[in-house]
Amino acid sequence: MAEPNPFYAIQPAFTGGEISRDVASRVDLDKYQLSLLQAENAVIRPYGAVRKRPGMIYCGMTKYADKKCLLYHFDFSVDLSYMLEIGDQYIRIWRDGVYLGVELATPYTENDLAKLRFVQSVDVLYICSGNYPVKILSRYSETEWTFKTVGWTLQPFSDVNDDEDNKITPSATSGTITLTAVKDTFDAARIGETMKIEQYCNSGTVSVNANYQKDLDSQPTYTSRTLFVGKTWKVITHGTWTGSVTVELSKDGGMTWVELRKYTSKDDYNPTESGDVEEYSLLRVKVLLSSGSCNADLSSFPYMHVGYAKITAVTDAKTATASVKDTLGAVTPTADWYWEAWSETNGYPNCAAFFQDRLCFGGNYVYPQRVWMSKSGDYGNFGVDKEDGSVTDDSAVTADLLSQKTYNINHMDVGNDLIVFTDGSAWTISGAQTVTPSNITPRNQENYGTNDVLPIRIGNRAVYVQRRGSIVRDIGYSYDTDSYVGIDLTILARHLIKGRRLVGSAYAQEPDSMIFFVTDDGELICLTYVIEQKVYGWSHFVTEGTFESVVSVASGNNDRVYAVVKRSINGNTVRSIECFDLDHSTSGSQQDYVMMDCAKVYAFDTAQTELSGLEFLEGKDVEVMGDGYYFDEDTYVVTGGKLTLPQACKRVTVGIPYTMKLEQCNVDFGSTSSGTVQGRMKDVSSAILRLENSFGGKIGPDETHLNAVIYDPHRMELGEDVLYTGDQKVTLAAGGFNTAGRTFIVHDTPYPFSLSAIIRLVTFGG
Repeated sequence: MAEPNPFYAIQPAFTGGEISRDVASRVDLDKYQLSLLQAENAVIRPYGAVRKRPGMIYCGMTKYADKKCLLYHFDFSVDLSYMLEIGDQYIRIWRDGVYLGVELATPYTENDLAKLRFVQSVDVLYICSGNYPVKILSRYSETEWTFKTVGWTLQPFSDVNDDEDNKITPSATSGTITLTAVKDTFDAARIGETMKIEQYCNSGTVSVNANYQKDLDSQPTYTSRTLFVGKTWKVITHGTWTGSVTVELSKDGGMTWVELRKYTSKDDYNPTESGDVEEYSLLRVKVLLSSGSCNADLSSFPYMHVGYAKITAVTDAKTATASVKDTLGAVTPTADWYWEAWSETNGYPNCAAFFQDRLCFGGNYVYPQRVWMSKSGDYGNFGVDKEDGSVTDDSAVTADLLSQKTYNINHMDVGNDLIVFTDGSAWTISGAQTVTPSNITPRNQENYGTNDVLPIRIGNRAVYVQRRGSIVRDIGYSYDTDSYVGIDLTILARHLIKGRRLVGSAYAQEPDSMIFFVTDDGELICLTYVIEQKVYGWSHFVTEGTFESVVSVASGNNDRVYAVVKRSINGNTVRSIECFDLDHSTSGSQQDYVMMDCAKVYAFDTAQTELSGLEFLEGKDVEVMGDGYYFDEDTYVVTGGKLTLPQACKRVTVGIPYTMKLEQCNVDFGSTSSGTVQGRMKDVSSAILRLENSFGGKIGPDETHLNAVIYDPHRMELGEDVLYTGDQKVTLAAGGFNTAGRTFIVHDTPYPFSLSAIIRLVTFGG
């Protein structure tokens, strides 16, 4: 027999999101009372409500119907953002859902798209792939864009040749030269690559012997031969003389000369002085006398000379032709030579980031765990500060992540510190102090690894996808442990990722702080994430078709979310770009909402009955909302790209329907005098739905027993807005007593539905 006084059990919020049935009995969890067993095509709002997701507005078709593409954002300014459609060997530019007619050729094939990584600096987007040289996409105007390979001032170089017996001998120190190796060194793939060559240069001396000549009206200037100086020089004079001795310097191979030091004497002085040059230079000494004689010696100290030669042709494995970029030190053999770190042979950077005013790159084929940082403020230069080899604090930096296993760097994320994600671990490079070549210490933080999905930076935390199992985790600094820690965000919703791979991500901060993940089977799983409020609730989106890519693009005070959707239209496979409608949840008019997919919105000055331009929905059964009225009396099929309305309307929305499904967890309200209510027979005969601007829907104890939610039927007939806000009491279809006490809500009409709370009337017995 039922208990005489039924119990009213409230679920005041839904911020726990969708949880798996594996944890459906965990009534001990705080999140249990705020969770759902199903939240399909629903948005978990951080404030507590759950609402039907917005529909998607059709923007256009991708370039290729038979090939996948990737969407990415290009944020030019706070008020101006673009969307990039990146596909098989092309990039197309979109703005506000409109293709601008700008297309650029790229080397990236469909198979390369998952490996693309991006980092932006104002109007320049750097693109890494691992397989191609780093590229830059630059915006000059709305319709003027360029895509090209980065021209580096100086690339980083690989480790020094490790075979001491394999020496290379240059035929000359400048111009076009021949490089001869002892062992097999060159192949055609090296053409275009620069070789760094270090040679030990001995000391040298040039001298001037000058004498005053009484019989000449104009005294000659005595000039020495030129002397190549790599670092330290020294000048010494002897004799008794009146006049000047000048040390001159040239940085352009002797074309122009400038005064470096000047010494004067009146029969009373002989200088002895040394100094350093900041870069490789030619020096000479000049003497001009008005009496006496002077011997001047200019010397260079021994040093390690660094020169660069670009390979222009390969004769055989031991011989190559090169063009000298920076003068070599000598024609003597040397085993101290280096290839460029980034090349067709070594591979190109996997990812990039900006950190402490340095452009940073991570990993390639040969150096999978290496991080390269440019000179401070000089993003194209990965060389040391001075050409004599000395290192300063703003010189380029190279660091390796040292671990027992070799992992590949997949991503880099910047907050206060630089987080480096590999496919087996996460590392940090501290930003507490300025990074310099002598002050950089990568620190291992976690050992979960990441896959190809781009991490999302949200406040002071990063959300990423674990390499194995597609588990979603976050990571952030903890003062308690002085380390980076995080949690498994999917532990209560494993069913959403089990047997699936996550292949794409996007974050929309406004209005609901949501992260979107694309699954390999075409769903969007969605995480509402406000970690400071301990809110992380899941839901999932489905459509008539499959999702393949997603991106969030800033638009005014909101973030617009775009998706590539693969659909079957009129028997053909197509790929369309569609944009989720904005949040209109404060509006009381149903016509302001787009609650259909692949939708088109018409706004006419005068009412119309004929709609055209619907070729993208050819042959589809569609729904129609006109001037606030849902035309549900008949089935509407697009034919010849057109549709005829039963009555003339000014504002019309046409699109593909979709359905929201919500299922509550088992009813629980803690222990009673007789113990837990779990497992006891119970019946939920009615409920109170706390709604905001909602209409439509069905409710029952399960998906097969549903009653329509009844609103005021006369408002629609009178042409009024029908959306309802307030408590709506509903009667559930008879399902009988059971041990669950759930409610199931289905909403399949193109109206909004926002549920703030649900109160179940529960009776026990059976």
